Amino acid sequence: MSSKSINISEEAYERLNSWKKSNDESFTDVIIRVLPQKRNLSEILECLEPIDEETAEEMKKAIDDEDSA
Repeated sequence: MSSKSINISEEAYERLNSWKKSNDESFTDVIIRVLPQKRNLSEILECLEPIDEETAEEMKKAIDDEDSA
């Protein structure tokens, strides 16, 4: 596997390091585990299961309640 060198700030390094589950986990492993692959909206929507009207209304109410808080 080839590799690339990058420069990151101390703050970025600390944030990335905090995501490591163990000292054995590489930064490559963390990035692959944490960052999703870039997809377009239609690909994301294909992964979603349809929800019923009642669930949709509950979700809308929860969002509205959160916005008004």
